[in-house]
Amino acid sequence: MDSNTHFTDQTIAIVGLGLMGGSFAHRFHALGCHVIGLNRTKSVAETAKNLHLVDSIEEGDLKKADIVIFCTPAEATLAFIRDHLDLFKEGAVLTDIAGVKKDFSRRIRTFIRKDLDFVSGHPMCGREGAGLFQSDGGIFQNANYILIPEEGNTEEHLKLIENMAYALGCSHVAIVSAEEHDRAIAYTSDLTHVLATALINSDSFHGNTKYFTGGSFRDMTRIADINAWLWRELFLANREKLLDEIDRFSSALSEIREALDEKDGERIEAFLDKAGQRKRAMKNGNG
Repeated sequence: MDSNTHFTDQTIAIVGLGLMGGSFAHRFHALGCHVIGLNRTKSVAETAKNLHLVDSIEEGDLKKADIVIFCTPAEATLAFIRDHLDLFKEGAVLTDIAGVKKDFSRRIRTFIRKDLDFVSGHPMCGREGAGLFQSDGGIFQNANYILIPEEGNTEEHLKLIENMAYALGCSHVAIVSAEEHDRAIAYTSDLTHVLATALINSDSFHGNTKYFTGGSFRDMTRIADINAWLWRELFLANREKLLDEIDRFSSALSEIREALDEKDGERIEAFLDKAGQRKRAMKNGNG
């Protein structure tokens, strides 16, 4: 699908103008959409308007938004929707980018207006750092986007958010359950952030480490420049599944450590070769 497919006539509201919210604003502005930007700290919204990333920063303009995207922590999203129910446009579609789903969508459905639809989503993209000035509309290009449909979502609204993902520049939209999402994310996102921070927090790190780094160290630690409060909340929200993934990773690490300890070259090579085969299969679309 063309990344610009028929989205310029949409009015989009973005709640939370940090790294991700700002990135949405960048991209929708480039598409020519009318963008409403709201942020708890008003000065951030004012900055976004001064940068011409958003057209309005007034809460009252929520009544104009066809789609409202929440780039806020789960509890803040719940509170905002509950406190602003009378401001949403009739028939508006609400969506989010929360990293852990669980019963999030069902909780919203206990109080949301009947004319509104909440379609839970998760763009699989980002970058190091935090805040509006770290935002970049290019992060969506060729990214994956996950949709988590729930009972009550209409096909029309699911298709709208799917088309939105393609308009942003994403190359693939996966549709899964909340349980499937949280299990997969524990491995591909939560665990990788744990590993990046653990590598930087190793006692081997010192002032001269920067003189001994190449691409591999930079790639593996890029996401260690982390929004600590946000990721603390995500880790705790997905705690049991993340603990399972840490145990699985620890088991794999123990396997290579044991082979090294026993000077078992064949076992080391087999371990590495297995990883190479899996990586190639995934890259070629077979894994």
